[in-house]
Amino acid sequence: MVDIDSETLFNGAAAAIATIAVLVYVLNVEIPYSPVTKYALAIVFLGGVFALTQRTDNHQLVLFGYAVILISAVAIFFDIVNTFELGNTATVLGLLVIAAAIFSLRSLLDEESQFLSGRRATFAFAVIAAVVAIVLLVDVASGGLAYELQTQSQVTFAGDRDYRDQARLGTVVVRNPTPLPERVGVPTYAACTVGNWSAFRPQPNPDAPPEEVRIDLHVDDGYNEHVFSFGGKSYPVLLHANVIASNETSVPVERTDSCPDTETGSPYIAVFETSGATHDYRAV
Repeated sequence: MVDIDSETLFNGAAAAIATIAVLVYVLNVEIPYSPVTKYALAIVFLGGVFALTQRTDNHQLVLFGYAVILISAVAIFFDIVNTFELGNTATVLGLLVIAAAIFSLRSLLDEESQFLSGRRATFAFAVIAAVVAIVLLVDVASGGLAYELQTQSQVTFAGDRDYRDQARLGTVVVRNPTPLPERVGVPTYAACTVGNWSAFRPQPNPDAPPEEVRIDLHVDDGYNEHVFSFGGKSYPVLLHANVIASNETSVPVERTDSCPDTETGSPYIAVFETSGATHDYRAV
């Protein structure tokens, strides 16, 4: 039977809780900054754990500390692979490199199972913390990605259009002015009909009154997209509308602050930024 004393229990519990905290942070927490900053903050914590293992003469605490670092490092690696979609080949090669590094590090251990003196470990932690602080400062000061919505001057309708049909309304241009990769989070844009749209109301059933004109847009920005250092990307803005036009008809597109509340005058499409989910706007 294994004899577990109170010191082992507390050391093991602290190590387990620290590991769980790092795993939850790395795998589940999203911060409004670059992924590099996110990983750097985790690394500075692990650097503190490493410094602690080098300053103690408790062999058990050293062992548990190494376990926290190794498990967390593998979790960070997998999250990097998933975040930047590096693929299976990079995953296998990365794991092999990690395994080789862990195997090689054994030869650097002294008789106390440590790599550095306590003083050098503290200095190394201070250097890591300083570098991470610089990365965080650069990330915060740069302000992240810049988004620009470029709309077309008009949209052309012809014939019957189902609500599922798409028309190109414009482009969202994303630019990264920072040296760090940033995750794309395109603002939410919406579109609505303004003016008199009675001529565009579809009537699939001649015996029933015409249907309302429904309009919506979305930005086809994919999933888990990132823009790397000083780079840029563009994404199409697509319009959905169930309209009918006996002849090819062009409708103006205008940028507004919100959806104008008017149903008279010449019809046009208003495009604006909204803080919430996009709405299905209808013209009666």
